[in-house]
Parts: sequence; structure tokens; C-alpha cells
Amino acid sequence: MRIALAQTSPISAPSGPAALEKPHSSSPFPTLDENLVGAVKAVEHAVAQKADIVVFPEYFLQGIANESRQYLTFPAAHLLAFIQSLAKRYNVAIVGSIVHGALPLSAEGQSFPASSPFSHIPLSCTGSPRPTKITPSQLEWAKFLEQNLPTTEENSEPVLKNTAFYVEAGTGELKGDYVKRNLWHPERDYLTAGEEEHQVFETKWGKAGLLICWDMSHPAAAQALADLGVDIIFAPTYWLATDSEPVRADQTRLIHNHPHQHNYETEVVSALCMVRSFETETVFVMCNAGGDEIEGFMGGSGVWAPLRGCVAKMGAAEGVQVVEVDPSVLKDGRKTYKIREDWSRREAS
Repeated sequence: MRIALAQTSPISAPSGPAALEKPHSSSPFPTLDENLVGAVKAVEHAVAQKADIVVFPEYFLQGIANESRQYLTFPAAHLLAFIQSLAKRYNVAIVGSIVHGALPLSAEGQSFPASSPFSHIPLSCTGSPRPTKITPSQLEWAKFLEQNLPTTEENSEPVLKNTAFYVEAGTGELKGDYVKRNLWHPERDYLTAGEEEHQVFETKWGKAGLLICWDMSHPAAAQALADLGVDIIFAPTYWLATDSEPVRADQTRLIHNHPHQHNYETEVVSALCMVRSFETETVFVMCNAGGDEIEGFMGGSGVWAPLRGCVAKMGAAEGVQVVEVDPSVLKDGRKTYKIREDWSRREAS
């Protein structure tokens, strides 16, 4: 199984509602456009290295959707459709997460525009150049956003669901999805936690399941997948090196005064991935956002497996790394440690 870790650096839109130009001469979603172009480049690079699966970070297309940026979630279905088209074109499975939003109250009785605002983006870096003028679909979306801006109340309490997905190679079928249940506490101001039970789905390499970022800090989340017989866990992640900084987001006071090493967060994430892999006897695949360390990006994407430990791990910079792992290691690991066997016996009694 050849897994491409597409450690991209998601571009986030400026905080606040959509900045729409009149007379609507530019894209209503410029950051989404750029992130999609980056995704196409990553997929092409991965396929050139004969990858079977491309795994992206959490928020890889929309960036952060807080601070009145929930409009970025409105075309979520079209973002997913674009990813499905990539999986078909390049015959590669794709994993990532997309935040889905609800219609604003002003649009009651309506629906989101049916046309894709991303149809102008080629599925190949060598394809036709993107048009310089706004397309009819983009214009339709720009007018929709202009007429249906979320209210102040909706922006303060948006109903957004961060949803991981696994899209099948060749067919583009959505084989599995999962709404993040364990929210990092700042996310609780703008995301709605999932309530659906964990599910696994079949792949040619075994049963797979999905977690997202902070889920890995909760052992019960991975264990729920193990109870369903999961073999491979994919965890799109957006974990920054500044997440444990002592200053609150509003800069008003310190949360703590405990200094730590500059690589503290990277070590925490790596340790969590190794432990989740070991205790559930699974291949654990985590893809984090990468980029400029000055901006807090730390990367550290990798693959972990019993008996293998850390099979591969990336640094902080953006990039695509293909990792080969043989799922048969799980059979030997389960014979060696019998953790899953012991757990099943204990549950049965």
C-alpha cells in the first residue's frame, strides 16, 4: 500500500464575510480556488510516484472557517465533487476533510446554487489555463452570497460540521465519511460535534476508518474503530506548534506558565499516533498541515504501525511524501501482542 502524505499549507481567507467586488469581476472564493489548485498539484505529484492513496490535512481546502467565514462552507458539496473528479481522473483514493455548513436564515426556502463555482479549475496542472474573467457559475454564487449573508447571530453560532471523507480510486465513490466528534476547545465556538457512531468501510487493503485531529487525543475514538475490526485509520489533522502556547487567543491572560521545548507539539502528536497504532493494532496515517514555522506550522505527517513503529515522518515544510507499508504487518503484530484479542475477550465477559 503506497500512501502519499500531501502535507499542504491551507490558505485561510481573511476573517469576516466574503469580500465581493462590484460589478462582480473576480472569484467569490479566491482562497478555495488556490487551495484546489494546490490539491491538484499534490495529487499529480503523488500519482507520479505511484501512490494508491493521497491523504490531505484537515481544512486543506477551506482553511479555518471561524470569525464570520462560514460562507466558505456553502459550496462544500462542490468541493467534494471536485475531489471525486480527481479520484476518477487519476485512479487514486483521496482522504481529507471538508467543513459543511447550513443555509443562512435569509435563504430560507432556497438552496445553494446547483452550478459549481470551481468548474473553471482544470483537473490537471498542464490543462487549459483558468479564465481571467468571472464565469457564469461564479457570478451566480457571488450574487447568492451578496443576497444571503449570514446574520450576526448566525456568525456567532454557526452550524458547521467538519467531515472527513474517503473517496475511492477510479469510481470517485464516497466510501466513508465521519463528522469530527472531539472538538479542540476553540473549535467549539464555531463547529458542531458529530453524534453519529463510528463506521468502517472496506478497501483493497482491509477495513478503514476515519478520525480527525483532536480525536487522536481520545483513546476511545480509535478503540471504537478497533471494535469494528478496523485495519487502517486515516487522521487528517490541523495541529499547530502554537496550540499549547500559554496566552489565550484574546491575549487577555495566561492559561499557564510552563515553558516547553520548541518541538513539544510535534513530539506529542507523534507519540499519540504511535500509541493509537499500537493499542489498536492498526496502521495509523496522520497528515498534518505544513508550512512556514514562523506562522506556527509544524507538519510531522507520518505513518505508524505495530512492529514497524514510525514507518516515515515528514518535517515542517510543505511537500508530498509517498510511504510504502505492507498491511500484513498487522497480522504479525496481532499475533505478537494480542491486544485486540484480549480486549475482545474482556468485552465478551
